[in-house]
Amino acid sequence: MAALALVVIVVLIIVLSGSSPSAGYDVSYPQCSASYPSNQVFGIVGVNGGRSNTANPCLSGELGWARDAPGQKLPEQPPLSLYIDTGNPGAHHLPDWPRGGKAPVYGSCNGLLTNACSYVYGEQRSAYSYRLVAALDPASAKTAPWWLDVELTASWAGTYELNIAALQGFIAGLRSAGSTGSIGIYSTAAQWKDITGLTAQTTEAALKGQFPDWLAGTEVAAAQARQYCATGGFTGVAPALAQYRLGGFDADLRCPGTH
Repeated sequence: MAALALVVIVVLIIVLSGSSPSAGYDVSYPQCSASYPSNQVFGIVGVNGGRSNTANPCLSGELGWARDAPGQKLPEQPPLSLYIDTGNPGAHHLPDWPRGGKAPVYGSCNGLLTNACSYVYGEQRSAYSYRLVAALDPASAKTAPWWLDVELTASWAGTYELNIAALQGFIAGLRSAGSTGSIGIYSTAAQWKDITGLTAQTTEAALKGQFPDWLAGTEVAAAQARQYCATGGFTGVAPALAQYRLGGFDADLRCPGTH
C-alpha cells in the first residue's frame, strides 16, 4: 500500500506540474500560421496586422486562447490584455489620413500633416481597433487593459509634437469607443524618446495622465526582464510588464510591486 501511495503521489506531482501555467505570452498575426504558446498564465493579443489600419486575421482564435488562461493573482494580471499598433504616417499620404475633424487643443484638421490631423488619425485608428475586438468580444474590449505599441519600425512624423498628438488621439479614441480598462505604452526608453522626445519625467504632463509601461525585450532572457522591472520605466510609472524570449515565443513577466 505504501508503494502504491507513493506512485499516486508521483503521478499527481507530474500531472500538476505539467498543467500549471508557467508564463505570460503575447501573440499577434505572426503566430497565425503556427501554434500558440501553451500553459499560459495570461495572454496579450495584438489586434492589428502590422499597422494600425489593418486587422489581425486570427484575432478571434487568439482572443479565445488568452481567455482560456487563468490570469495571475499576485501581482494581479488578467487572463486577457490587448495591444494595438500605433504610428503617424501622415507624411506618406495614406488613403485613411483624415480630411477633417476636430481635436481638443489643436483645433480643426485640414487634411495636412498637422497636430490636429495627427490627433484625429490616432483617434480614428484606435477606435477602429476597438471595434475589431468589440465585434468578437464586447466585454473584453470594454474592460481589458489596452497597450499602445510604440516602436521605430512604424511610420512616424518628423517632429515630436506631431507624434505626441497622434498618441494623444490613440488614447482618446479608445476611451471614446468605450474602453474602461487601463491604457499603457509598449516600448523602450530609447525608442520612446526617439519618437516622442519624452522621458520618465515629462511623459505624464505631455499625455495628460499616468500610463504604465510594458518594457519591450524580444531578445532578452527572463533574468534581464526581472532586472528591467527593478530599474524603472520610461513613462514615469513603475513598469507593469517586461518582455523576454522563452521557447521561441515572446513571454512576459508581470512586474512585482505594481497594480
